[in-house]
Amino acid sequence: MRGRRFHVVVALLLMGVFISLSGCRIQPRVRTLPEEIHNVYVPMFLNTSYEPGLEELATRATEEAFLADGRLEVVTPVNADVIVQGTILDFIDNMGAAESDHFPLINNMNVKVKVNLYSPKDRLHPIMEYKPFTVGTSYVSDVRRVTMTIPEDAKQSLMDGLGRQVALEVLTGQYTKPAEEQKPK
Repeated sequence: MRGRRFHVVVALLLMGVFISLSGCRIQPRVRTLPEEIHNVYVPMFLNTSYEPGLEELATRATEEAFLADGRLEVVTPVNADVIVQGTILDFIDNMGAAESDHFPLINNMNVKVKVNLYSPKDRLHPIMEYKPFTVGTSYVSDVRRVTMTIPEDAKQSLMDGLGRQVALEVLTGQYTKPAEEQKPK
């Protein structure tokens, strides 16, 4: 009788452990993009920041992120269900930490972006708007360090992160639909 109780207690404890651990797994973000959208076109990003050349890096990184994700196909504008238009609003590369001799050690690089989705038939009025978001990275900028990262490599890393975040926002982010009364009839 005692052995049976022991096995029941152990079984209950194991079930409790498994149930509590099953709640600890990472829950993937749920797709919020309508299911009828399968194909996207990513035109050149618009760049309103003072940093030239970001638009090309951001566009390429975003296309690569959609291709790597695999849930949406990147196509030409004619075959697209929606057009993903990104706008770079701001770019900042500033010193984050310095040595005692005031020589920069760590730099922080941030880019702020807004994404809108447009119908291929109407590129003037967005069908979905996403809140602006910021993507950032830090890198060792001290040229005296072996671990130093050149700013161009840090910028590419930032743009790769931006591309992944744009793809994630388009697929699973919260968007708003512009009011119908704003559109001309």
